[in-house]
Amino acid sequence: MKKQKLYMLCVGLIGAAVFATSAYQAFALFQDPQTLFDNIVYCIVLLAVLVICHMMPIYITSDKTMEISFVPVVACVVTKGVALAVVLFTISTMLSMIQDANTKKYYSPWLRASLKEFFNVSNVLISIWIGGLVYNLIAQKAGGTVFTWSVVLGAVAFSFVAILGNLIFFILYFKLSEQGRFFALLRDNIGGILPNILATIPLGLVIGYILTQANAYLWIVLFMGPLMLARYSFKIYLDSHTILLRTIASLVEAIEAKDPYTRGHSHRLAYLSCEICKAMSCSRSFTDQVMMAALLHDTGKIGVEDAVLLKPGPLTEEEYDIIKQHPVVGRRIIESINLSEVVNDAVLYHHRRYDGTGYPPEGPAAGELPLSAAILAVADTYDAITTDRPYRAGQTKARAREILEEVAGTQLDPKVVKVFLSIEPRLRPEDAEKLLLYTI
Repeated sequence: MKKQKLYMLCVGLIGAAVFATSAYQAFALFQDPQTLFDNIVYCIVLLAVLVICHMMPIYITSDKTMEISFVPVVACVVTKGVALAVVLFTISTMLSMIQDANTKKYYSPWLRASLKEFFNVSNVLISIWIGGLVYNLIAQKAGGTVFTWSVVLGAVAFSFVAILGNLIFFILYFKLSEQGRFFALLRDNIGGILPNILATIPLGLVIGYILTQANAYLWIVLFMGPLMLARYSFKIYLDSHTILLRTIASLVEAIEAKDPYTRGHSHRLAYLSCEICKAMSCSRSFTDQVMMAALLHDTGKIGVEDAVLLKPGPLTEEEYDIIKQHPVVGRRIIESINLSEVVNDAVLYHHRRYDGTGYPPEGPAAGELPLSAAILAVADTYDAITTDRPYRAGQTKARAREILEEVAGTQLDPKVVKVFLSIEPRLRPEDAEKLLLYTI
């Protein structure tokens, strides 16, 4: 925590220096009496747009939001320069009031969490300033015209550098608290940069063009309509995704309430499966689906009687047959959620062996187990060996590695086992729930 606070303070001080320098540079825009009124109106209009964007964030989680304020920032950069963009962005954050997602009351982020807001704003200011240096190198001879190749390329470069810089600052924050590896976090989140660039450049250039036209400020009001509609559409998508995640969380909670011996098991599996996917260079989409499957893999145990599920001794053949039905039951339960085949296959076949045996009896032939199921099987086996169960105590990690090596090629996919054993020494499944907060 001390490292994080020191880091936040350092970033904040650099941000304050960037603001002071930018304010001094932007002051030059208000020295000419002939353009003074136009520049004041420009600042008022753009400031209003920035405040509106700040006050209408999209909640991704209960404490994480995204907003569209970067669009007017791009507009300001291509019309009046980076210095004014920094100043207006800073002032807009001080004027903005945010609605609490729970109480629905409005509050100032600066009053509720001063250091955090100081860090957040400074992070953006530094990123904008660095991006502005790149923009000036590319578009310095644009002559104020928005739709020229130099300005468009400069705007693309500015957005890429600014958004990437913003991402790196936050990743360093998490890295200092040992909540993730820097390059792994960067790789997992870099894919979000391109969509942001594609979304902000056209909108920013159009707003910038409108701002350069005489008596055209009213067009900004009309333009905000499609911008808010795009925000609303994305909010609907995120809300539906949130409902899906809450449904999954409820199922996991129901499973763990039924079987206290496996409490945390699904989260550990999600963490282990995620690390395997990263080591195998799987796509982010595939990794997310495997993690979702890991959280849902034991859903079918809801239908297993407690007398069988929690039995402290060996199961009879009839009882074992009941247990072996849980992948099929789980697959049937999650059908209504309309998940991908990656998730469905993993849930259904995570107890199917690599050599074509196991359960359910009908399934892929030897060597044809879906990768999602193969990854889940390795993670599940490792966690089952190293944790306590009603019928036995957990074994050591060293013994678990030996067992995985022994069953590679028969019970488990040898390729997945090899990858897992190569990363196992650095894994921390005991901290899975905390680590997953920065992975999902």
